[in-house]
Amino acid sequence: MFPLRQSRGLFVAPLNLTTTEQFVGHLQTLVGAERWRIWFEGATDFHVTDDGLQIGVANLFISDYVRSHFGERLSAAALHTYGREMPVTFRVQPDLFQNRRAKNLAGEVEAMETLGQPAPVPAPQAAVPRMQPQTELRPLFTLDNFIVGPCNEMAYMAARAAATAPGRDFHPLFIHGGCGLGKTHLLQGILHALRKRGDLQVACLSAEQFTNRYLSGMRTGGLDAFRHRYRNLDVLAIDDIHFLAGKQATQEEFLHTFNEFDGGRRMIILASDSHPREIEAIQDHLKSRFVSGLVVRLMPPDEATRCRIVESKARQMGHPLPAEVVALIAGRVQGSVRELEGALSRIIAYAALLKQPMTMELAQASLADFVVARPSRISLGEIEEAVAIFFAVTRADIHSARKSHQISLARQVTMVLARQMTDLSFADIARGIGGKNHTTVLAAGRKWQDMVKSGTEIRWADRNEQRSMPAGSLLEHLKDRIRR
Repeated sequence: MFPLRQSRGLFVAPLNLTTTEQFVGHLQTLVGAERWRIWFEGATDFHVTDDGLQIGVANLFISDYVRSHFGERLSAAALHTYGREMPVTFRVQPDLFQNRRAKNLAGEVEAMETLGQPAPVPAPQAAVPRMQPQTELRPLFTLDNFIVGPCNEMAYMAARAAATAPGRDFHPLFIHGGCGLGKTHLLQGILHALRKRGDLQVACLSAEQFTNRYLSGMRTGGLDAFRHRYRNLDVLAIDDIHFLAGKQATQEEFLHTFNEFDGGRRMIILASDSHPREIEAIQDHLKSRFVSGLVVRLMPPDEATRCRIVESKARQMGHPLPAEVVALIAGRVQGSVRELEGALSRIIAYAALLKQPMTMELAQASLADFVVARPSRISLGEIEEAVAIFFAVTRADIHSARKSHQISLARQVTMVLARQMTDLSFADIARGIGGKNHTTVLAAGRKWQDMVKSGTEIRWADRNEQRSMPAGSLLEHLKDRIRR
């Protein structure tokens, strides 16, 4: 058996296993970079035996999806690499997600609380008072009207699995991503589906509400009722879990609550702006539980997905748009779904006020002074900080003249990324990294360009453990971390 080793979220074969590397490279080409990142990176492991190709997966959910959607491409890559047809089998390796390293509601909160109520049941016992206010649910966020694209496909499929059979394939489900990318939509979508079943006790609230109710229970002597309420649910969904950062007592309470959920038909679903490993001031015990199930990331939508989102939102608002206006909005607004909604609402308002049809000319005029958030410019300091953390060195080491392998590697990577991700000149980068000569930056760039083309394996030590990754994959991995 020839295992494909894991390295920083990518799976890299040892240099002597050239056929395995060729297989992985060819499979990546057939699958495509985005779908590889979503469905294979950090979630699969490959083994070649005399009996065929064996694929380790994190859970049955991944196994079923990869088999049904990429089975033919797996067989084609094996035939291309090994010159013969190979049976493909799957086996579950639950440790895959546990070993992954970190990569990335205002008025809706009360609606989430209402959604969290189970189907009508007899009045609760007096000892367990109802803790949620009754408010009208806006029936907007369902899984059926969630627009799926490469940016959110993994998260959507995970949400579907959780809504179909909570806790069966993974527990917990942790959804993370920037503001306005659909985390709350998925949380509510899952609970919409679960509530329709009528056989599960479910609740959804924000981490701030969980904190306030815990503190209120402590002050009023109602802690037993609080614990009974949340520890006896089938599904508990909590939004903005990063709110617990620095709140040690609440973290301890939530840890004990979490421990009451053991999978099966019971499950916890969490949402946050950040990957659990990147949330500051959260206990390691909680972080380890957050990553013990399935962690999925929502990315900003690509242009094609933005077009579909705008079309869907326009139909929901009763104002279908011409295709060219949809394309204008999707091309102009490249951030969150909320920004897309803002641009759409502006055009609809202009058309209503001016009593004119929503033409391309009106759309261009209405968006003329529409300010959209742009990604902040990446600085040399941010690159240095990310590289230093990744290679377990300091920024002072990068600036120094020390030439140990780890420090030299970090220094070269910083130079290369600074050249690729900023507008700084060779001389500016050299001055910013400890007053080096600009020819050093130029040489580093050429060296890494050659290593990326040749697929050179980069090796370094991580907490006394040897790591390796192809040069190109290493640069892309760090770029992703820096952009978060």
